[in-house]
Amino acid sequence: MALLTTRAALVFGMAAGAAALAGALVLKEGRSWPTAILVGAGAFVGAVTFMNGVIS
Repeated sequence: MALLTTRAALVFGMAAGAAALAGALVLKEGRSWPTAILVGAGAFVGAVTFMNGVIS
């Protein structure tokens, strides 16, 4: 059970970091904040999917 929570924390942390970075880069590019939120959400979903495949 401890491994599952460690894995979940790692996946969530990496995905949150990817989402924040993607959103910040889009905002720096000069796009609107709703676009940055959508890009960040897409990056979060993509990172969760990728990390789950890599870790398991």
